Amino acid sequence: MAYTFNRYENMLKEYLVDEGSDAHNKMGDNQARYNNLKVLMDPGKIKAPHIIVRIGISEVIVAIEDGEIISGSIGADTRYIPKWLNKTGVRQELMQTWAGIEGMN
Repeated sequence: MAYTFNRYENMLKEYLVDEGSDAHNKMGDNQARYNNLKVLMDPGKIKAPHIIVRIGISEVIVAIEDGEIISGSIGADTRYIPKWLNKTGVRQELMQTWAGIEGMN
């Protein structure tokens, strides 16, 4: 079953907020920071399974299979994307969605 990009955006936003929260950072402050986070896939741009994560005007492209940064950066949060991919089930769900999108092309 392929999931929606909105689901991935919410999952990643929650993960980034959790990772960025500590005694010095209030959770509410971090949540507002990710209000414009977008997760996309573009098989026409790159043939290998990947996700594109955008926050504002910053963008990072990450390989789904191994978490390698293909290009770009979203600043300090870039390091959390491969870690998020390693969470149980995330990579598998993204690969299912990739297969569905690739099948449409």
